[in-house]
Amino acid sequence: MSVLLKRNYLFAALILITGFGGLLGYDLYFKPYVLSQTVVKIKVADGQFLPKNYELKPGDLYLDSVQTKDIPSGVITEIQQVEHKITNVNLTDGSILTASLVDISNLEPLQDEGIFPIPKEAIYAINGSLRSRDKVDIYLVEGERPSSTVKDQANLPSAPSQQVFLTGVTVNYVRTEDNNDVLDSEQGNDNNRFTSTGKVASPELKLKKSDGQLLGQYLEQGKKLWIVRVE
Repeated sequence: MSVLLKRNYLFAALILITGFGGLLGYDLYFKPYVLSQTVVKIKVADGQFLPKNYELKPGDLYLDSVQTKDIPSGVITEIQQVEHKITNVNLTDGSILTASLVDISNLEPLQDEGIFPIPKEAIYAINGSLRSRDKVDIYLVEGERPSSTVKDQANLPSAPSQQVFLTGVTVNYVRTEDNNDVLDSEQGNDNNRFTSTGKVASPELKLKKSDGQLLGQYLEQGKKLWIVRVE
C-alpha cells in the first residue's frame, strides 16, 4: 500500500472520528445545555389535572430541560417561585409553568377576600403612576375633595385631616375613565412608569371582605380615600 493511499485512509478516519465526535458533542452537550433551559413543570397522575384556584405543593412540581425554541414567554425557572401559589387555570401533567398560569403576584382573592372597585368620586387623591401589582396605603380623609377631578397625590399642596385605614393593600387593576387597564406603554405591564396607556381614574383593590364592608360604611358617611403607593 502506497504512502499516499495510507495518508488518504488516515484522513478519512480522522474526518469520520471528528464528525462522530461532533454529533456526539451536539447531542450530549450543545443541545441539552446550550440550546436548552431548565423550567418548572407540573406533575400529576395520568388523566388527572390540577384545577384552577389550586394551591401548588412541592410534590406537584419538577424541573425539566426543554429546548429553547419550545419555551414560552414568562416561563418559571425555579420551583420556589411557585410553591404555595394559586393556579389561574386547569393544569395537566407536563405543563410548562409561566407567570400567566400561576398567581405569582398573589392577585387572586382567597376565600375570605374580594376584589373591590373604588369609584372615582370616592377618591380624594391617587398616584398617577399607579399600576397593577402595586401596594398602597389607604387614608380616610374628612371633607370634600378640592375639585371635581381625581387629584394626583403628588400635586396636592398639603394633607387634609386624615387617618390611616389600611396598609399594604394589593392593587389588582388600575382603570382609566373608559374602564381600560392602565399599563406601561413601552413594554406592557412591567411597571417602568415612564409612560402609560391611559390616565389613572380608579383602582380595584384586593381586600378582606370584612375590610371591604367597613370601607363601604366609611364611604356612605361621606369620607374620601387618599390612596398612596408604597411599593
